[in-house]
Amino acid sequence: MAMRFWLVQICALGTLLLFVSLGNWQLQRGNVKYTIESKQADSSTSAQTDDLPATPYANWRYKQIQLQGHYQTQQQFLLDNQIRDRLAGYAVLTPFYSQAYEQWVLVDRGWIAQGLKREQLPSVVLDEQPRTISGSVYVPYDDSFSLGDIAEGEDSGWPRRIQYVDYQAMSERLGVELLPFTVRLNADQEDGYRRDWVANQMSSQKHYGYAFQWFAMAVAIVVLWWLYSIRPLLSKKG
Repeated sequence: MAMRFWLVQICALGTLLLFVSLGNWQLQRGNVKYTIESKQADSSTSAQTDDLPATPYANWRYKQIQLQGHYQTQQQFLLDNQIRDRLAGYAVLTPFYSQAYEQWVLVDRGWIAQGLKREQLPSVVLDEQPRTISGSVYVPYDDSFSLGDIAEGEDSGWPRRIQYVDYQAMSERLGVELLPFTVRLNADQEDGYRRDWVANQMSSQKHYGYAFQWFAMAVAIVVLWWLYSIRPLLSKKG
């Protein structure tokens, strides 16, 4: 009986710690997402600048910028596995040359559907005429992790399908150096596709909701532990 009693205590304590850890993790993720949502909301009303982001790039995250230059239309990337309304598709990533700064940046022109056949890539052509574009700066967070090559063996022809964004690897394929951020084209800009940048991300409220559920389960474990383990033990001693 003693062994069974202590086994129950260990299992209850382990489950409690697990639920509390999961609740804390969801709470932390919710705080991160809340910060992101706040910055995105602020960027929609922030003043637009003609400056090109510089180090530290993280300070430019979600800021509005305006650039003059031209697209590189012959070499574009299609970021795979982008889902909208249960439809598979791609994010269209097009290199853009900033004339004033003589630098290349990657422009996310939005989401486009995959089409009926995966083997047939969608047409994303546009002209290379000089233009002015505006959008928000997206700087990736450091917690991303990817395995394998960005193109998974599909390293021929353009546009090129990729599995994740790696600015260095993409620069090597383009033969030019890309700055380590993406400009998400504003919705009022021409030559773009569907642009709902937050649609595929879990909101902070969902993370907070999951955190509440884990903490509630932890409380339930404590209550059951007390009712069926600790209280009977105290009653016997009394």
